[in-house]
Parts: sequence; C-alpha cells; structure tokens
Amino acid sequence: MQLVIIIVSWIGPFLYYYGHEVSAAGIIESIQSDVHKILARSGWENPDKQKQKPAFHVNLSHILRGLSSDQIVKFDKVVTNVGKPYSPETGKFTAPRDGTYTFSWTCLTPPGSKFETRLAINNNHISGNRANAETIKQYVQTTKNAVVQMKKGDVATVRVLSVTGLTLHGSNYNFSSFSGFMI
Repeated sequence: MQLVIIIVSWIGPFLYYYGHEVSAAGIIESIQSDVHKILARSGWENPDKQKQKPAFHVNLSHILRGLSSDQIVKFDKVVTNVGKPYSPETGKFTAPRDGTYTFSWTCLTPPGSKFETRLAINNNHISGNRANAETIKQYVQTTKNAVVQMKKGDVATVRVLSVTGLTLHGSNYNFSSFSGFMI
C-alpha cells in the first residue's frame, strides 16, 4: 500500500500538469484492479480465502414421508454455507480439502412415527440417529454428533436407515437440521 501511495504522489502532479484531473483514490483503485487481474491469470489464490474453513447449516422446510432405505435426506433451507460445500439439491457435503470435520444432525418425528438416519462418509456408515415416537403421543427430537477425518472430495450425507413408519418433521421453525464444519 505504501508503494501505491508513493507512486500516486510521484505521478499525480504530472497527470494534473498535462490537464488530466485524476484523484489518488481513482489511481489506487485502478492499480488494485490491474494487480488482481494479473494475479487471477497467474492462478494465485487469495490466502485469506484459503484460511477460511468450510462450514454449513441447513434446515428442513417441509415434512418428509415415504422415503426409501438409504435415501439421502435433502435439507433444503440453507442458513450458512461458507465456501458452498453443501448442496441443497443433492443433500451432499463435499469436503473441499483434507482435514477433521464435525457434523451434527437433528431429527424431529411426530407422534406415532419414527425416523432413523445415519451419517455416511462416501456411503460408509459412521453413526446412527433414532427419533422414535411410535408408542407415545408427543413429538420426539434427537440430535447426533460425529467427528471424522475426510480427504478432499469425500462426501458426507444423512441417509435413511430404516423404512417403517417414517416421518421427518420440517417447518419454518427449523426443527430438523444438518450442520458441519472443519475443525
């Protein structure tokens, strides 16, 4: 930045002398724009962007019924998606780089129903979650957490574990959710 100020203070009088009215801010903005273009063409990536850890939090906006075994639960209401590692269209989180990640998912099921899910990494079972309200007259909400090592390109999903009496409650109150981030 000091170099830019020195350049502006050196060339500023010459530009004005030749009849051009140029502001120092305009010159700095132009130089910064040119530097960013050159760096982008060279493949350089902003180190601040590289330091930013991926994170997401999504909710379910509607009730799900009749899902099949091993089907991916697509949490569709994105709250946070730093780096955009989660796709609400597919229900998949794709690790943008190697590291340790933590995941949490919450399921709410209505009276007379249950909803069993599992966290899968590349379709390998990591942990299960069971919200069972089959024999009671109230909603049941359960949360499960997991910490896993992932490689760049690995995929984390919440999947249906069983197929009997399934109902997952979603609404504007965000009772069912899925979240994760790099530690």
